[in-house]
Amino acid sequence: MIVSALFFSKDGTSSFELIEAIKGLENKWRLNFIKEINPKDFLLLDKNDILSKYWLELQSKKNMQIKEDFIFLKTHHALVKYGNHPFTIENNCKGYFYVVRDPRDVAVSWAKHSNVPINKSIDFLINELSGTEWNHSKKSLLPKNIVPKAILSSWEKNLISWTTNNLSCPKMIIRYEDLVYDKKNIILSIVNFFNKNFDIKFLDLDSKIEKILKSTDFEKLKKEEEEKGFKEATNGPFFRFGKKNQWKKIINKDQVKKIENKFCKTMLAFGYELSKE
Repeated sequence: MIVSALFFSKDGTSSFELIEAIKGLENKWRLNFIKEINPKDFLLLDKNDILSKYWLELQSKKNMQIKEDFIFLKTHHALVKYGNHPFTIENNCKGYFYVVRDPRDVAVSWAKHSNVPINKSIDFLINELSGTEWNHSKKSLLPKNIVPKAILSSWEKNLISWTTNNLSCPKMIIRYEDLVYDKKNIILSIVNFFNKNFDIKFLDLDSKIEKILKSTDFEKLKKEEEEKGFKEATNGPFFRFGKKNQWKKIINKDQVKKIENKFCKTMLAFGYELSKE
């Protein structure tokens, strides 16, 4: 919402409508081009050894319908190789933000979003083979029973894949907690990221930042969702609490230890303190 307000609003006012300018990568209609070049493979795209062959071609300017220099996309995909096929390369990736969150809070959030028990959410979080289905749309030519999957891997493997790699493009790692509790400085860092790496400058910046802060206030977003709905919401509201350390009241000691024992080194490296019990 911050990025969409910076680039696609005149005054910095964000909205649910405005973020439609930033699309998700994993939508089945993006794979329609494969039907023309390889009809056999098109009906096997639920297999990663087939899908991965087209990752890079999918991201071409033609298939991404990029008319200008670049577009914004969002993905939960890990930066992995499947066989000899990398998920992305420097020619396709001009730069990126990666948002990391305390995995104990992720376990709570994913359980709510997916409507699964906490234990199942934790198992998903620590499983290096975890994946999620691509979104379906009316524009997709794929049969509904052919469901491609994005490779997420575990919380740790996904994080490491995007923070430690050979891509030389600009990258910025943002902790969710800093985004919530130190939003203004994070926005300034995002502005600096675009200025330093792409020589992009924003007009009336001070005023724009103030409007972004107000229009992305969590309570405001929560109220807006209650009034209008939010398309990514499943099994209840999308904007629930917007705070850190929810896990302390929800996850039991054994569940906490299961996460911490698996991810302790990486959690500490990113500033997430381990429980003392």
